[in-house]
Amino acid sequence: MNRVVARYLDNRVVKGLAFDFGPAKESVHLADPDDRKKVTEIPTSELKALFFVKSFAGNPDHQDAEFSRESLQMARGLKIKVTFLDDEVICGTTNGYSASRPGFFVELADTAGNNIRVYVYTAATRSVETWR
Repeated sequence: MNRVVARYLDNRVVKGLAFDFGPAKESVHLADPDDRKKVTEIPTSELKALFFVKSFAGNPDHQDAEFSRESLQMARGLKIKVTFLDDEVICGTTNGYSASRPGFFVELADTAGNNIRVYVYTAATRSVETWR
C-alpha cells in the first residue's frame, strides 16, 4: 500500500492508503490510515493528481526548491513542467507523457520534499511543457 494524498479539481484533499491504483482505472480506493476498513472510492474524473508521499504529516517548514532547467540537467527521463488548471506548477521528469493518455507520472525536481512522485491526470492540466 502506498501513502497517497488525493487532490481534487475542486481543491478538496483526501489522505489515505492506495491499494488498487492503476492508471487506466476509472476510480481509486483509499483506505483510512487509522482504520483500513474505512475506504473512500474516488472517481478519477474528479482528481487533479495523486501525490505519493513519504509521510502524511509532511514537513511544514520545507520550502520548495527553486526550479530551473539546470536543476534537472542530469536527471533521466523527459524534463517536464506541468501547469494545472488552478495554476499550480510542478516540475520534474517523466518516462511516459502523452497528451492522449489519461495521466502520467512525474518524478519531482525537488527531491528533498515529502512527495515521492505524482500521478497527474491530463484533463487537470492547463499546459505541459517538455524539453530535452
